[in-house]
Amino acid sequence: MDYLELSGATISERDKAFAQEFANFVNGSMSSPDQTGRELTKAHRYLQQQMFKVFLGFMKQLALNYQQGRYDDRNEWASRLSAEAYQRLIECDLIFDPEFPTSK
Repeated sequence: MDYLELSGATISERDKAFAQEFANFVNGSMSSPDQTGRELTKAHRYLQQQMFKVFLGFMKQLALNYQQGRYDDRNEWASRLSAEAYQRLIECDLIFDPEFPTSK
């Protein structure tokens, strides 16, 4: 499923290329999610902030996919966890996202 189909938004070719490269890394080169995550925290503090925003964007899209039933057995856990976590972050006023469909 293409990103455009999910959100209606356009995405730059550079962003698409990075997303594909990251998927390839996770699929065949990564030895440990924990070690990779730990290594990412060694980046400059500003970059950590930006990487976290990418993480939140990924979480939000998984949450939306879960709400709309666009998941399967392979990613149900990640999608459901994302939906629960993102909803909770909104409820705790840690994220302001008036466009996100909530159960409130």
